[in-house]
Amino acid sequence: MIASAGRRPLIDRMLGAALLEPETYQEAALAPSTRVHAALIVGISAAAAGLGGLSGGFTGLVLGSLAAIFGWGLYCFAVSWAATNHFGVPRTAANWGATWRTLALASSPRVFLVLSFIPTIGFLVGLAVHAWVLITTVFAVRLALDLETRPAIATAVIGLLPMLLVWALVAALV
Repeated sequence: MIASAGRRPLIDRMLGAALLEPETYQEAALAPSTRVHAALIVGISAAAAGLGGLSGGFTGLVLGSLAAIFGWGLYCFAVSWAATNHFGVPRTAANWGATWRTLALASSPRVFLVLSFIPTIGFLVGLAVHAWVLITTVFAVRLALDLETRPAIATAVIGLLPMLLVWALVAALV
C-alpha cells in the first residue's frame, strides 16, 4: 500500500477518499509523499467552489475560491485544536502532517461545489457537499488521529463549523 503511494493517480485518491476507502486515508496519513496530491485536491476544490460562485460574477469566482482556501485552513486548524486540546492527541509534527493530508483528501467531495451555481438548488448542493465532507472528515480523523467514533464526530463538527461560517459569509456577500 505505502510502497505505491507516489504512483497512485490523483483521481483514484479523490475517489477513494470520497467513497471512504480506508487504504486511501491510511496512505495519506502514513506517506508524506502524498502531500502534493493533498495540496492539489485543496486547490481543485477551491477552484470548484469559485466556479460554483459564478452566479455572483467575477466577485463570486474570486471570493468563492479564496473563501474555500481560507475555510479549509480554518478547518484544519480547528480539527487539530480539538483533537489535541480535548481528546488527548499528542501535538507532533507527524500528527499535523497526517492531519492536513487526510483532511485534504476528506475535502474531495468539495469538487461538486462547482454545481452550486445552479439556481434554486445551488444552496442544497452546497449543504449536501458539506454533509458529505463531514462524513469523510469523521472517517479521516478516526484513521489519522486514532480517535474513537464519538470523539472523531465531535472533532469533525468542530472543524467544519469555521468552514461553514466562511462559506455562509461569502454566500451572503455574493
